[in-house]
Amino acid sequence: MMKGIFVYPRYTATRKDNAFGWLQEEARLCGISLEICFEEDCCMEYGPDGPSISFAGKPMDDVAFVVMRTYNDRISMYYEAKKNVWVINDSLSMRISKDKLLTHQVISACGLPTPRTVYAPYASYEEVVRELGSGKFLVKKIDGAKGEDIYLVDDAESFDAAASALRPDCIFQEFIAESSGRDIRVWVLGGKCIGAVLRYSETSFLSNYSQGGKFTAIELDSAAEELAIKAVEAVGLGFAGVDLLFSGDSYTVCEVNGNAGFRTISKSSDVSIPRLLFEYISAGLRG
Repeated sequence: MMKGIFVYPRYTATRKDNAFGWLQEEARLCGISLEICFEEDCCMEYGPDGPSISFAGKPMDDVAFVVMRTYNDRISMYYEAKKNVWVINDSLSMRISKDKLLTHQVISACGLPTPRTVYAPYASYEEVVRELGSGKFLVKKIDGAKGEDIYLVDDAESFDAAASALRPDCIFQEFIAESSGRDIRVWVLGGKCIGAVLRYSETSFLSNYSQGGKFTAIELDSAAEELAIKAVEAVGLGFAGVDLLFSGDSYTVCEVNGNAGFRTISKSSDVSIPRLLFEYISAGLRG
């Protein structure tokens, strides 16, 4: 039986809605033996007999694949160096996706639409207004997630409070009013869209499920599908979640997440992201 591991941060084990059991059952149905490992339990050793790795004292060198559900370059690069282990997603693409500024750099370099973004961590409110062309905009923590550490500001006082909390690791970004409180989360696997939900909030400009937003499964039009796939390819991810904002009669890329959750699609449709992921892995490893 093929063997693989998912690597998580330990705090996820305390969540009642963690997907560990679901993942292991879906893996079993695809002929895969899956171990759940925590990065805090990792022990890597480099000695005369070569490198070795274990989690909580259990050797984990004899695996065919590793799915990183945390941003840990050290663990990723250990397995990437083994050559015969498939790492999803690799350290470089995860590094880019974790950093909102790097994400926008590569997306913009590929000519894909994305909100106007400014990196000038110590700029004044007036300077940012001049760059963005509007007094109302977002202040975001560069490595923030789940809709946390995002502020909507519209004057110098709210700007100073937000920027002071996040500096120097922050960006300033155009606020697209027509997409306020709504966006589309698209899951992309192996260059194909495998599911999407409309996320929305009636009380906040943020639509994230973790921030109290609601959701419903949707069918994508060709423009949204093509844009999501190109955004993931630009960042270099094999498995990702893309957040698209509504912009005129089209879309713009808000974020590309290399560690995207998949609860919303499973709660609103019969799509099983874990099943599709393991089928993809199994097919890829068997050639």
